[in-house]
Amino acid sequence: MAFFYAVIYLPTRYFIDADFDSFESLAVEWRVGLSFVACHVLALVFTLLPNRLHKVGVPYVVERLNYHHGNLPVWNAVVQFFSAAIGLAGGLSIGKEGPAVHLGATLGGYLAEKAKLPQYGVETLLACGVAGAISAVFQTPLAGVLFAFEVIFLEYRQRYVLPVLLSSVIATLVSHYVIGPLDIFSIESISSVLLSTDLFIACFVLVVFIVLLSALFLHTQKSLWRFSGMSVWWRFSLVAVATSLAAIYLPESLGSGYLSLSRLLSGDLILYSLLLLILVKTVLTAFTIGLGIPGGMIGPTFIIGGLAGVQVALVFDNSVADVALFALLGMAAMMAACFQAPLTALVAIIEMTHSSEAIVPALFVIVFACLLMRVFFHQESVFVERLSFMGMSSTISPFQRYLRHHTVKPVAEEVLLLPRVIPIEQVKDLASSMVDYVVFEIENEWRLARRIAVLDALKTLEQGPQLWLVSEGDRVKMDLSLALESTLVPVIDEPSSLEAMLGWFQKTGMPEVLVAVSDSSFSLVSRHRLDQFLLKSD
Repeated sequence: MAFFYAVIYLPTRYFIDADFDSFESLAVEWRVGLSFVACHVLALVFTLLPNRLHKVGVPYVVERLNYHHGNLPVWNAVVQFFSAAIGLAGGLSIGKEGPAVHLGATLGGYLAEKAKLPQYGVETLLACGVAGAISAVFQTPLAGVLFAFEVIFLEYRQRYVLPVLLSSVIATLVSHYVIGPLDIFSIESISSVLLSTDLFIACFVLVVFIVLLSALFLHTQKSLWRFSGMSVWWRFSLVAVATSLAAIYLPESLGSGYLSLSRLLSGDLILYSLLLLILVKTVLTAFTIGLGIPGGMIGPTFIIGGLAGVQVALVFDNSVADVALFALLGMAAMMAACFQAPLTALVAIIEMTHSSEAIVPALFVIVFACLLMRVFFHQESVFVERLSFMGMSSTISPFQRYLRHHTVKPVAEEVLLLPRVIPIEQVKDLASSMVDYVVFEIENEWRLARRIAVLDALKTLEQGPQLWLVSEGDRVKMDLSLALESTLVPVIDEPSSLEAMLGWFQKTGMPEVLVAVSDSSFSLVSRHRLDQFLLKSD
């Protein structure tokens, strides 16, 4: 994330001589030119890239988690990194938080793959990457953990909490050391909250405003998803035109918007119509993301909520609605409504302000914003809606989750690895073994037999010399390929979970398989034993 910041920040700092996100300070030709160049460079890049590399962002992370066991291709993350950097440097109304989630999740999945971890290990590291990315962006470690559970996994998983917390804290420390503190609000700017009827009336007005903005944001995107099959040149050119118009008439709507909100709260920025900025920012962000620009929407929606909070505070008397407080409440409500992540929104504003003053009104606006979105607009998280539009589920069944959280060890049986020609003394030693099966190799094929069958073959020596007898010097040996009937059995690498094992049985129709635990060790897994385990576990 520090490198991501550098790629975005340094060009604007040294070549344009402006702070990151300070697009309104540029000349109008620069603003229009940057947006046009960014959109058309992205169109060229996506035209040259194969279609499989076009998929990026948070919905893609959830898709790979649910349908591909958390395997996130590295090249898609590379595309996400540079395409988001181009869009952000060009002033497009997108955020860096969504790309950060993709990058963090890819890193976690890559490390898990290299370490050959089971499926629950893959999911743990993926959650660590997501939480670390959010923590690095906002410097809010607990909110990063909750975001991973509420937005990506859509459930709380206790067994992942400790490593995810550790990842989140470390990411925050590194971000603070490398990037510096990211304080949008100061403690002094938030006065003591006096709970009153007037305050909650103002909060309810804010909730209604936020819900209407969220509905506008979601429905604008959903109406644009239908054009995803259109040429990338047409779609990105439309974004360039829309962004250029905003750059000419309302440059404060460009970029993620953090600087505009911060300056508005400090009194440095005077707008002739804050409501117009809120509407333009909402529609422009939805238009940009909906037409396929590979950027995030978490940051812009956060800022839209903050601006909406300021607008509501300005309507009411200062003694009722503190501007900084309502900016916080608007940010929390907008995040909760758009992503259905209530605890993440609540904890984020507490960590950002290092104050608990806003907890009660924040809970009020968060709960009502989430409920109204579900009851009146029947809307889930924007990421869930996106996956549903693509015909995919954002969650997995409890049965799949149970299988993913177990390795093959509970259903694996130990086997003895024997040479094809074995000394008689070693065969006799099998009588004291507790292992039921033996395996041996014939012409690069593995054969499976019961241990008791080897001992029964040895007893046939009482009837006289046998065809399987092999004499080597003064030692007598048994040729297992001649001594007993055996079954050809395939060998596979150890699957990451019982889900993968069950999928293999369903695909091949084989009754049993040898799982290579190491180069010289095997375990036997049978479909019958797997079914027994699932029925016993219910």
